[in-house]
Amino acid sequence: MDPISPATSAYVAPVAAVRAVASRALPDYAERMARFDLLATTVLDGKAGEEQRLAAYQDLQAMSASGQLIGAEDERRKLLDRATFDSDIGQRAQQLSSTFLRSVNEAGRSGGAAGALRAATSAFDGLSASDQKVLFATTLNAPDRLGARPYSDAPAWRANAEAQSRMVDYMQAAGVVGANGQLDYRAAAARSDDAKLSAAVKLSQRRDNTSPDWTRSVLQLFGAARAPDRLDLSPAARKLVDAAPAPAAAPQATPYRAGALVSRTA
Repeated sequence: MDPISPATSAYVAPVAAVRAVASRALPDYAERMARFDLLATTVLDGKAGEEQRLAAYQDLQAMSASGQLIGAEDERRKLLDRATFDSDIGQRAQQLSSTFLRSVNEAGRSGGAAGALRAATSAFDGLSASDQKVLFATTLNAPDRLGARPYSDAPAWRANAEAQSRMVDYMQAAGVVGANGQLDYRAAAARSDDAKLSAAVKLSQRRDNTSPDWTRSVLQLFGAARAPDRLDLSPAARKLVDAAPAPAAAPQATPYRAGALVSRTA
């Protein structure tokens, strides 16, 4: 991974409908289609709970991305279109993904990878808890072609985003980023005696840059971000603090006058 590459490379829009050819049907066709029918029906079922419909929508994405819908006939392709674009979950996913990616891309154009990463976490934090679940499940944690998802949960994504941000900031501060925003290998090689920088360069080139191990290694290298200090008071203690009278204003100091302080030497 080039740490200075656009941060949006990890985010993909919800999978579009499959345009498969029936003659290319894979083994276990009947089993796959039965599972598809159940998932699509769940997504379109207005009586099903939101979490159930979201899980079904995410599983449909995984089936589509991994080619499990190859061979689906016209009626099932139309059903997939309805589940993807016409269902309430699908429409929310499309809208949230579009807004999120637009803000991240705009920030990336003006502030580079660091700006894109900050915009990503800021945009996510600005959503309701329900919309965060939809965005994470359908965009941030969308499945790859093998059906695998990059993160175990939203906190894992946040930790990885922080690690990527720390990496970008460090490389830029170290002066090994070229004018094009990419890693300057010559500048990095000239400082090969810097053990921390060398370790950072190696980490930046690893392909598993969304894995828990990569995230943990980066945060260990730079040190985890320090949580802000906070004083938690019990309700009784808070009442005492609120009821306490405001402290009296300190007396105004008398201005210094020349000669007011006399130094005598015995």
